[in-house]
Amino acid sequence: MGQSSGRQGYHHGDARNALAAAAGELLEDVGAVALSLRQVAERAGLSRQAPYNHFDDKEALLAELARAGFERLAAKLRKVASGRSGEEALARVGEAYIGFAQASPALFRLMFARELVDLSRFPAATAASASSFAVLAAVIATMAPKDQVADRSLAAWCLIHGYATLCNETGLESVSKRKTRAEQFAHLFGP
Repeated sequence: MGQSSGRQGYHHGDARNALAAAAGELLEDVGAVALSLRQVAERAGLSRQAPYNHFDDKEALLAELARAGFERLAAKLRKVASGRSGEEALARVGEAYIGFAQASPALFRLMFARELVDLSRFPAATAASASSFAVLAAVIATMAPKDQVADRSLAAWCLIHGYATLCNETGLESVSKRKTRAEQFAHLFGP
């Protein structure tokens, strides 16, 4: 039997993943505020009841998207930091972080917007968030005395995150400046 246009295929037993994938697509199209469980079910090719079989409510679905986003971000940051240290690693991590924000602005906004989802209520999302920050802290640990790692990690994150947010929200600079700016930021944390 054929599927109606606009609906994705769904494999029995994989409804949760189908819903999450549909929600991720819709998130970038309509934003977190406008996203509805009904739209998600429709996009996934499932019944209107299906989201409630897997998520308590919209906030739980948004927390799942944030969790997956943090895991993707952490994996990306680990990959670019691998085999590098110091300013080179920090520049690559900064570039990847900014690139992630620019490639998925609605997801990036959701990951850090408490008015949309309170991640403290979702332990898996909180842990995923911490793992992405841990990658940055590990890079800073290659550059700073042990007693300064926490403060410098927070400062580096504030700088990179703030820049990424300004680029997304105000159009501060184009995507092409990402690498140069990340390298400049890394120099601020060098010896």
